[in-house]
Amino acid sequence: MSKIIIGIDPDSKAHGVAVYMDGKLTGLNCLSLVDIVKMIPQWQELDKGVEFHVEDVCANNAVFMKPKKSYSGKDLAEVKARSRTLGMCQQAQSELEVFLASFLIFPVKHKISKMWKKDRAQFEKITGWKGRSNEDTRSAAYFGWLGCK
Repeated sequence: MSKIIIGIDPDSKAHGVAVYMDGKLTGLNCLSLVDIVKMIPQWQELDKGVEFHVEDVCANNAVFMKPKKSYSGKDLAEVKARSRTLGMCQQAQSELEVFLASFLIFPVKHKISKMWKKDRAQFEKITGWKGRSNEDTRSAAYFGWLGCK
């Protein structure tokens, strides 16, 4: 029995989702939390076992501040925007984990990584994927690939 491995790159609007079946990448999508929750019973029906591998954005508690004593104007706006975006992604990951737990699924969390996010050629070479992808789905594919190793 081979597992279905789901890689997730958490995001506040739509999570990057990669599906591996029998170690082969079979799907890439950006899905809302609701869409992921709807898919879980379908994956479970395949009777292969489902395992989630998630980028652990909640482990990042950095404050994006340059070594300045004070901020104003554009610099302050940048710091606030980046921190707000991180917080939204952390909230999205937390909500995903709550729903997964309701299905008795406890994801494997991986350190934040930029692997494959920008490097489409490397992603395609390793996975053999020829379809459409974006940074979020390639990132999700990386975390799923870690679960297949």
